Amino acid sequence: MLPAASAKAQTNACQSSPKAFHAPTAMASQLLEQEEKLRQLVDEWRFRSHELLSNLRGDPFACPSPAAPPPSSSSSDPVRLHVEPLEHSDLSALLESDNVAISKLIMVLSYDCIEISRLHRSASKKLYRQLLLFGHRSSPQEVLVEGEPQKAFGESLSLFMELYETTSRMTAVLGNLVKQLNSIYSLHDKNILRPLNSVKNFTLRTAFEALGDGLAMFIVLDEIIKQNSHIKTHLSLFARMLNKVKLEVDIFGITAEDLDFLDQVVSQLQKFLVVGLFQRLLQSESPLHATLEQVRCNKKFIDICSSCIHDALSEILPRLDTWKEFPLDRRKILQYVALFIFFTYASAEVPEKKIVKLLLEMLKLVPLTYIEGGRRIILLDVLKSQCPPSFLSCPSIREAYKDSDVMKSNYLTQLSEKHSRDWHAIKDALSCWITSFQSTVYPSSEMLSEAWIRFHIKQIMQGILLANRLHMLVISMLDLHELLEVPIRREKLKSLCHMIISLKVLENTFRIKGPEIARSLPHIINIIQADIEKLILPAKSKLQLEAVKVSQTSKLGFLSSLTRGSKEADTRLTDSLSLGYLDIDLLRIRKFIRKLGTVTDFQNIVEEVTNCSFLYWRKEMMGNWLSIAYMDVSRFLWLQYILDAFSDGLWLLKLGHVGKATLRSYEKEIEDALKNEIVAPLCRDIETDLRLHVHSTHLKGSVLVNPTKTGVRNLSWYLQMKPLQLPFKFIDIRLLIENYLNSAFYDHSAMSIYDWKIYSEMRLLAELKYGLALDDIHLAENSMDQDFDINEIVQNLHSFTENYSYNIIKQIFIEKVPNGQHRKSLRVISVDHVASSIALHGLRPISTASISVLKFLTEMFATLSKLLEDKLVQSDLLKESNFWKSDKGAATHSSLQQGELRFFLGKLAFGDRGQSFLEQLQSVISKVGNALGLMRILIAGSCRYSCNNSRFMGRARCDMRFAESCKNLGFVDESVVAGKIMDTAIEKYQSNVKIESFSILINMFLKELQCSRYHHLKDFFAVVPSFIANMIDSKVHYKDKLLRRDHDSGDIFCLYGSCVMGVAFILKVLGQEKSFDELNWFASAKKNLGEGESTSEDRSSSSEQRKGSSLVAWMLWSQAPSASTEVQKQAVDKRRRCRNELELIECGLKVARTIMS
Repeated sequence: MLPAASAKAQTNACQSSPKAFHAPTAMASQLLEQEEKLRQLVDEWRFRSHELLSNLRGDPFACPSPAAPPPSSSSSDPVRLHVEPLEHSDLSALLESDNVAISKLIMVLSYDCIEISRLHRSASKKLYRQLLLFGHRSSPQEVLVEGEPQKAFGESLSLFMELYETTSRMTAVLGNLVKQLNSIYSLHDKNILRPLNSVKNFTLRTAFEALGDGLAMFIVLDEIIKQNSHIKTHLSLFARMLNKVKLEVDIFGITAEDLDFLDQVVSQLQKFLVVGLFQRLLQSESPLHATLEQVRCNKKFIDICSSCIHDALSEILPRLDTWKEFPLDRRKILQYVALFIFFTYASAEVPEKKIVKLLLEMLKLVPLTYIEGGRRIILLDVLKSQCPPSFLSCPSIREAYKDSDVMKSNYLTQLSEKHSRDWHAIKDALSCWITSFQSTVYPSSEMLSEAWIRFHIKQIMQGILLANRLHMLVISMLDLHELLEVPIRREKLKSLCHMIISLKVLENTFRIKGPEIARSLPHIINIIQADIEKLILPAKSKLQLEAVKVSQTSKLGFLSSLTRGSKEADTRLTDSLSLGYLDIDLLRIRKFIRKLGTVTDFQNIVEEVTNCSFLYWRKEMMGNWLSIAYMDVSRFLWLQYILDAFSDGLWLLKLGHVGKATLRSYEKEIEDALKNEIVAPLCRDIETDLRLHVHSTHLKGSVLVNPTKTGVRNLSWYLQMKPLQLPFKFIDIRLLIENYLNSAFYDHSAMSIYDWKIYSEMRLLAELKYGLALDDIHLAENSMDQDFDINEIVQNLHSFTENYSYNIIKQIFIEKVPNGQHRKSLRVISVDHVASSIALHGLRPISTASISVLKFLTEMFATLSKLLEDKLVQSDLLKESNFWKSDKGAATHSSLQQGELRFFLGKLAFGDRGQSFLEQLQSVISKVGNALGLMRILIAGSCRYSCNNSRFMGRARCDMRFAESCKNLGFVDESVVAGKIMDTAIEKYQSNVKIESFSILINMFLKELQCSRYHHLKDFFAVVPSFIANMIDSKVHYKDKLLRRDHDSGDIFCLYGSCVMGVAFILKVLGQEKSFDELNWFASAKKNLGEGESTSEDRSSSSEQRKGSSLVAWMLWSQAPSASTEVQKQAVDKRRRCRNELELIECGLKVARTIMS
């Protein structure tokens, strides 16, 4: 009988099969019409397959069609048909026989084998990936907050309980299986029953394979725990936390009983993970330990085990790295390695040379294997850590350990040779398979034949073997290059990318043809079962003749139930009884059973061999492969497949139950890679192409490109693609390009008004050549309110900051008059000018100006850092900083140290113009202050514009909320709810209505200044006093010039606003405000100036009193005053003026710092 799932699939297939047409002559026209539709469908599929293959093969002469639909991932289907083999009959019904003893024996062995297989599958789904990714973060450098490890372990406590229960159950089942096999092959028990004695010469290979399968689970878990150090670390932190909680139970709100139970569980887990899980099987507490002692005395058991290992490896090794390798062959390698380790402990002797030689041959051919999640397991390291010391002392094994690196390098060389040799053959086979498989149409019930079913089986097997071959080549080569730190050449990198694309094409093809394969599964099962019957029935007839002679009728019923069983029964029973004397070809039976298991479970196997989640550990390949796909326009269809391949890493992370931050980080990496490697270059290339086309008609002497020599890249293919699908969003490349060009064309037109016609032509050309729907450039004419244009100012920002001075109190800019120009009027820019400009241009130029100011400030900080980079300046700034930090600096007169530093910096000249350091510093800081003043005046102008517009808005007579108004008007409940939402939004908006431009600027520059290139600014606060002192001297000097008749009008006007604004901003973003305040420079400077002023006045008054008491004094008084008296008066007057200027600067700096706060 067929399994229930297969019967159900067969019933669905019969219901959905097309109707047969037994029509008379009158229905001939309808039959012809149906045949024509079928022919069109086949032609359409062939056409799509040809296009897909031409792109995969990289044919330079093939032009991809934009009409071809983009590939879609399997996750995009809302409903999927999933087929999985399932047995609904129990073992007692399958193994029902007259021979009760044999039936019981087979039932016990079958139950153990099935239970081991179930536990291994459960561990594969619920433990491997979860333990592998436990504690995984987006970046290894990410530091967890205190308490996060304990929280993560507490949330995953059920995972470790599942681990404990699974391993405990597996240990018990393995112990029972070994005990049963030991009883079967025991030679010392003379009272053994006859049925067991009759099967003593059989090789129960399936039972030993199940034993290796269960042992392999422990080895895989040991390797995962060894690779993931977070497991034991988090466990120890959680146990330490519990010890602290015990001291304060009442605070945490947990009962003492629950805490004691949790503490026992954690203590048990700590003991459980101290020793390796595989080694725990061999300890005295394990159920397997007592049986292992008995097995060591069972020579027959050891010989059968050795024979199974040798025969299985001899059968599998010739298939590895060939077209005949099955998907589960490498997993069986790990099973037989685990069985070999058990064999070394069971025999307690050095294995035979033939099996050691075969094992070394296996290590050379396959030195490593991979588990779920794409993590490697090095088989030689497994043998070294798990085998007993007696085996490790073998000379051949010791040599293998010494040459382990050479072995891995040779394996990489072999893979590279096979890749170079087989890649073209794989591409040809893949092309033929896709064409043949996609053009195959499921026939009607009458046209369905055995030949078509066998051909369909061959196609399915060929596709699965191709996918498995590609998967092993890609994962092995990428991992070995990373393990051995061998760089990958670009050609090989391109071919590896092609392999990944081929894997996703195979997955997509199986997904499309999945329903047809499911419909044919009942017929496939019948045919393969018939093939198995053909091999067993001759033996059955022979056994019937013997049964007549020796009256062994019980065997007839057993074999009759054997021939029509399910896949599980065939696998467990046929392999369990090696009936060699019946002349049964067991190799062919195993081959048919392996084919039956592969075809019936094709969906799970295809998902496994086409899953590219291992690329999560090779994220650096994402940018390289996307750039490869971008450089060749004919490969634009690769983009979706590459994104699907790397999106499999999200599936791995979700199965591993990682945090949302890690998932969001990987999603951002995929999106950023696509934008940086595809969208950004495409924007740049399309804009460059449009610019060159337009400029070639406007500019003389432009270089004409010859497309016959340089080639032509048709970038329009990328724009005709449908939106790329990611598991978390859609990315429309066309929409991103349109947004970029709209923004770029407007910004360039706003910055350069005279180029607006050129950008309008570029917009029209983009629409004609690339089919882009761009917005019109709605740009108003220049606003010249009192000769003011905000676009012109932003365009010439360097010139503006140099030629204007900022008044921080009045919020105005006053023009500086250049030397030699005697002008009677100056240009003044105020808030009203900005408001009127916004009324004409809108707020978009303000946004563009803000971006330009940010770029300008970044340039100025780089200039300031370069200015302070000089070694002489650095040494004096260091002396100045150390001086003020010392007690001497606090007590010493402030003018002495500042005078020496300012004298030195004043003499130090930089640049071609020979300006002093302080002059250049003042120029840079003034530009920074002017730029900030421009930002402030732009914001104030925006507020003024909004205020002017608010005058024309009507005010409500009463302050009533929207929800209350809806209730009064009798609206329905939905309107009241909408009113509440509106009220909440208004309240939130009103609470957040504030201008945060300077706070945003400060936060941005705080992040920018963290890099090492700005470390020269660490002692900037030490030069501020000298800078202010020099500024005071300059101010007093400029005011003295006003009293002269021959003064120069170009240098008579100077404002503090720009300088103090720049100083306040730089101190704020550098975090040096506190360091500057600790200098207490303003107070000490004012005290110094006040003391000097009073001392000079006292001296001058005493000298006048002495001179006025004599006739000589009268005579001197009648003449010109003495030089010393005049100098002293000038000094007193200068000190007084300096003190006034100092107070003004201090006041302005306080205002600027208040603005920055």
